[in-house]
Amino acid sequence: MRNPLDSLFFRNWPRRNRGWLPFFLLLCSLPVSALQLPAPSSLVKNASVRPQTVEVIEPHAATPERPVRVAYVGIPIKTILTEWFGDAWQAPNVEVVFLAEDGYASAIPAAKLASQPAYLTYARADGKPFELDNWEQREHVPLAPYYLVWDNLAAPDLRHGGSSGWPYQVTHVKLRQLGDDAAIRLPDADLETALGMKDTEANCLTCHHLRGFGGEKFPEDLTASLCRWSPADLQRWIHEPARFRPKTIMPALNRAWPDEERRLVAARIARYLNAIKQSDPKVCAGKAAVQQ
Repeated sequence: MRNPLDSLFFRNWPRRNRGWLPFFLLLCSLPVSALQLPAPSSLVKNASVRPQTVEVIEPHAATPERPVRVAYVGIPIKTILTEWFGDAWQAPNVEVVFLAEDGYASAIPAAKLASQPAYLTYARADGKPFELDNWEQREHVPLAPYYLVWDNLAAPDLRHGGSSGWPYQVTHVKLRQLGDDAAIRLPDADLETALGMKDTEANCLTCHHLRGFGGEKFPEDLTASLCRWSPADLQRWIHEPARFRPKTIMPALNRAWPDEERRLVAARIARYLNAIKQSDPKVCAGKAAVQQ
C-alpha cells in the first residue's frame, strides 16, 4: 500500500512548514484532493508569508453607480495553494474549487489564480465584524472562516466579473480537471449551446447542480427544476429573477455587465438548459411547464 507521506504534497514540502504535518495527515483521510481548511490562527502561524492587507471594491455590496471599498486581511492564494498542493494546482487544465459551508461551490481556473492578485482573507482590516450585506440576495452574511477576494483596484479588469469568484464561508478546497464536467456535456452541441454550458457552469452551478455536477446549496437537481419552465419564461427568469419572484434570493446575472451582455448570456444558458431537458424526455414526462 502506498505510504501517504510519499504523496505529491509531502515529497516537495518545505521543511520550514512541517508544522502542517497533522493537517496533512487529516487530508489523507479525506476524499482525493478535498482539503478541509485549518483555523485562521493555524493558517497564519504556518504560512510562509506574513498576512497582508488588501483593499478592494466589494462586489457583493457595491453597485455600478456606488462602489464600496473594504480592506481585508489575508494571505495571497498563490502562496497558500503552493504550500498545500505543491505544483499540482498549476498543472494544465486544473480548476481550484472553493467549497462553502452552505454547499456553494466556486470553481476557478488555476491559471487565473496564478496570474491575478487573489487573497484568502479571514478578517477586516478595520477591526469591524467579518461580514457584509449582500444587497442583491437580500441577506446579511458572515464571511468566516474564509473569503476569497481579488485586488480589483490593482487589476481593474477584474471588476467586470462582479462577485463571480468571490466565495465566502469557505471551508474546503479541492482540485479538479476541466474535463470533470463530462456529465453535463451534450454530444453534437452547436457553438451557442456549448457556450451556454460554460455560462451555466460559471453562473448557475455554483449554487445548483445538474446531473450531480456543481454546487449543493439547493438539494433539487436542475434537471427536475427545468420541467417547471417554458423556454421563454426560463430565459426571463435567468435574466431578472426578481421580476418573477420579488423576494427571491436568486441574484440576477452579473450587474457589472451591460444589459445587452446579460441578455445574451441568459439566452445561451436557457438554450443549453432547454437542450438538456430535451435530451432526456423521460425527465419531464407527465409534468406541465409552469411558472415557478
